[in-house]
Amino acid sequence: HRYGMFRKSQVNDPLVIEPRANANAMDYGTRPRGGAKVDVESLERDNDRSVDTLGDRVGLLKTLTQGIKNEVESQHSILDGMGEGMSSVKGMIGNVGDKFRMVLQDKANNKTIMAVVGGAVLLFFLWYFLHGR
Repeated sequence: HRYGMFRKSQVNDPLVIEPRANANAMDYGTRPRGGAKVDVESLERDNDRSVDTLGDRVGLLKTLTQGIKNEVESQHSILDGMGEGMSSVKGMIGNVGDKFRMVLQDKANNKTIMAVVGGAVLLFFLWYFLHGR
């Protein structure tokens, strides 16, 4: 079988093609299979249009990737700020926990804390029974 300027490979791999032994330089891009002459200027114009279209697409892709880069940098700075904020919150929570431990270690404070918690639970149930029904 004849495949234009190429012949089927002997390796039984349909993706591998090799140049025909008798292909000359004039076969490349000047004559289609039927042997009719091709207008080289027309092919050049088509090629130029394709190159222009490809250039436009590359420019669009470049603009898109620059936009993605800017967005990533913006998000990165936001996340860095959040990390610093979380570190300060972690420090404050640690301080509050230390103060609660000090309060709970004192026996006199235990009675006061239990009275406050008991009062809060009593008020919750009272509110629930009065407004919940």
